[in-house]
Amino acid sequence: MYNWDLQNAIAAFVDSLRPTGDLQHELYTNGLYAFVDLQSHLLTLLGYPPVP
Repeated sequence: MYNWDLQNAIAAFVDSLRPTGDLQHELYTNGLYAFVDLQSHLLTLLGYPPVP
């Protein structure tokens, strides 16, 4: 009923990402901040008031 090979492959993939976890977290947060900042500027340009 279970595909143990697939589960083991997923676990191995996740384990291979652990050493770069801090870098991935920083890239994610920087990307998210840049996206939100861009959207904030866009909405301000469209006439919406900035949120404090």
